[in-house]
Amino acid sequence: MGPRKSQFSNLISSVKSDLAVTDKAKKSASLFTSMVLSLFVGILISIINTRYLGKEQYGDFKFLIYLFSLAVTFLTFGFFYTGGLMLAKTDDSLKKRELTGDIIKIASFSSILLIVVSLVFSFFEHRIFGNNLGPLIRYSLPLLFIFPFQLCFEQLLQGSNRIYSLSVLRIGPKLVYIVLALILQYFSKFSLTTALISHLVAVATIVVVLIVYIKPKFGLKSNFLSAMRKENRGYGFPIYLGAITGVASSYLAGITISYYIDNEHVGFYSLAIMAAMPLSMIPASFGITFFKAFVSYARIPLKVIVVTVGIGVTALVGFLIFIDEIVVFLYTDDFSPVIGLSYFIAIGSLFHGFGDFLNRFISAKGLGKKIRNSNFVLGIINTVGFIVLPRFFGVEGAAYTRLISGVVYFVILLSFYIDYQRKNRIETQS
Repeated sequence: MGPRKSQFSNLISSVKSDLAVTDKAKKSASLFTSMVLSLFVGILISIINTRYLGKEQYGDFKFLIYLFSLAVTFLTFGFFYTGGLMLAKTDDSLKKRELTGDIIKIASFSSILLIVVSLVFSFFEHRIFGNNLGPLIRYSLPLLFIFPFQLCFEQLLQGSNRIYSLSVLRIGPKLVYIVLALILQYFSKFSLTTALISHLVAVATIVVVLIVYIKPKFGLKSNFLSAMRKENRGYGFPIYLGAITGVASSYLAGITISYYIDNEHVGFYSLAIMAAMPLSMIPASFGITFFKAFVSYARIPLKVIVVTVGIGVTALVGFLIFIDEIVVFLYTDDFSPVIGLSYFIAIGSLFHGFGDFLNRFISAKGLGKKIRNSNFVLGIINTVGFIVLPRFFGVEGAAYTRLISGVVYFVILLSFYIDYQRKNRIETQS
């Protein structure tokens, strides 16, 4: 035991000495800090929403977020993924600004499509779900641009290695939302309408600030649009097709739970997802930080893998130990169904996070079709699971689906990574 313990201690010391002084380590720390803050701020927001809105309106609120998030996934066509990769490969500052401007133009076009689609859907929503949320959907139309722009900036900031700005994108809207919610509750009763509008305004505020900060260059002529279309066919669009089945299908749970059961259980499921979210963010944060470096790396450094897995597993153990007390303390016994859901979702979330970590390496190699294939498999599992299991097992069926899909997603990405290493060794030897 002594030598092994000593070796492990030496490994940890080596990791600290190698990473602590690097820019990547600082940016990783920034992402982790924003992640921890996001966790606590997210908990505070959930307390505000559940206490002020109650179970029914909170469920309606989360249902609408799922609805808009599902719709926007179909309207990006993969250009944000392509733009992020092109930014990662570009070092010229002027070209980066011009490329950023073209990406934002595409986000604006996607926003218009989302608004039109949401307007049309709002007149049929009551017939499908019977909850009469159509008027609120129409009321929020001018601010729906935030959904495409959130997806846009996730890829844009990652590709340009603006990790600090990415941290702001993730934590900033939540801080603004808290301020707005407390002000509105003080001067008037906080309701479903004010909650939704506050959410949209909070994100819109940060998006506008980031646009001003990164200073994109706009012109009448789109200098990179032709190159983006060409690159998109081999990289972004395959990922987009996979995202339709993979990412979009993950939002399907909120829709099917609402259809089979009610929006109250949508709220329970959403709280469990929110509670387990840091477990997927921990590994993904490492992947995002090293994304630009992965372009030139032949393999993921062992030290990075050890630290990523170690922190992730430790966080999962802590989560499983304390989640019971935390849920009852924060949300009262009315939301106790969240506890049982959280166990399954937490394990699935960690595996999904490990998959996202490997995803960043595969994406950095331009292997968009492999990402598409993984999302296809993930989408099939999610679609079948979220449609079938909630019907027979209730909301627990959605939690089972998250667990299964997370494990399968990780196994698929791990096989892609191993296959890439095998082919790379063969090419090197030849």
